[in-house]
Amino acid sequence: MWRKMLKQESEHQWLAISAFFIFIIIGAIFIRGTGQLPGVDLTESELGNDHRILNSLYLEQDESIMLAFINGNYQLFAISGNQATELTGVQSEYDVSKVSDLELLTNKSALIVNGDDDVLLYSQGKITNFTTSYGNNDFSVSSIEQSSYQPKNYLMITTEIDNQQSIRGLNTTGITSTNTPTNENVVWEDLQHVGDDKWIATGKYNPPANTGTESPAAPDIKPAWATIMWNGGVIAPTIESLHIGGYGEYHAVLILDNHNTILAGSHETILFDHVSGDVENIEYTSVAAVSDKSNTAWLFNGKGSKSVMKLNGNDREVESLPHDIPIDIETIGFDGITIFMHGTNDEGQSRVLSFDTSAIGSIESGSGFINLAFIVVSMIMFGIMAINIFDKLKR
Repeated sequence: MWRKMLKQESEHQWLAISAFFIFIIIGAIFIRGTGQLPGVDLTESELGNDHRILNSLYLEQDESIMLAFINGNYQLFAISGNQATELTGVQSEYDVSKVSDLELLTNKSALIVNGDDDVLLYSQGKITNFTTSYGNNDFSVSSIEQSSYQPKNYLMITTEIDNQQSIRGLNTTGITSTNTPTNENVVWEDLQHVGDDKWIATGKYNPPANTGTESPAAPDIKPAWATIMWNGGVIAPTIESLHIGGYGEYHAVLILDNHNTILAGSHETILFDHVSGDVENIEYTSVAAVSDKSNTAWLFNGKGSKSVMKLNGNDREVESLPHDIPIDIETIGFDGITIFMHGTNDEGQSRVLSFDTSAIGSIESGSGFINLAFIVVSMIMFGIMAINIFDKLKR
């Protein structure tokens, strides 16, 4: 029967089939050509070209806190929509030049840490003091991290009265823990809560001088990270395990999912399963990294790079950017939809490279439009062929 039907077909049917295959080939070429990430744009920073943005924290869409440097002065701004309000001026007793950490809290407020005695709470446009020492403890705070499970629990990197660095726990109901024993060879810089009573700290390790492995003029500083246990009580946090990297630094610690954490580094990147304890090295280096609401981590390389690594579960893809990164990235943030990378261009002007994560696969993106067109045209062609076959069978 099929042989008889084929004999009865006109040349128009074969012309339609040929056109369909040509459409497939052309569509594949166009889809490949639009394989670059959509939604990437270079614009002026929220504070203008003259304000160099050194640190930023996005509370939500159109609301952020930024530490800026202009005309030799450090200034801290709260930005809401298109309006910028200076939080602490040059005459303030609070020295914003020492701001070392901006911590987003679960209620969309923020803690501002200046590496000194003060920690401030920013909420609904106002600044108040945030108490970190319950008792007679005398220490300053350089970094603070809120527990994602128990919002009243915090872990802090502190400088003690003897000028030694340590780690303490804080419970705002009235408990400040004792401090961990000092490790004089590690300088801790960042904290991240990863699950239950477990935290991760990153920093730099300087081998002791008596090891003979370094020159006093050029110390062999290496990246370090550790898992820390603290359950919210008065007992000091415990360093469970300490890991020393090769070289470079870990610039970001990102929660990927309920098991995995990314330690993004300038020379090495680590995937750590905090449940099983497995550690895996990932062959990709970066200068800035951030995770979004869909448990996807984005790792961006330095100026001149044209790629970004996307990690989601076990999926790892190196995506192409539409153009080379044109700025030296100094800080990165995420407002729930858009990733913002602040930096300076070759002329020293402040710029922000934004990346709209919602544009991926959307109709507005080139590949999204072509994919939709491909599906629609294919369905029309298959529908016409099905009608022709049905008519032939009826005859």
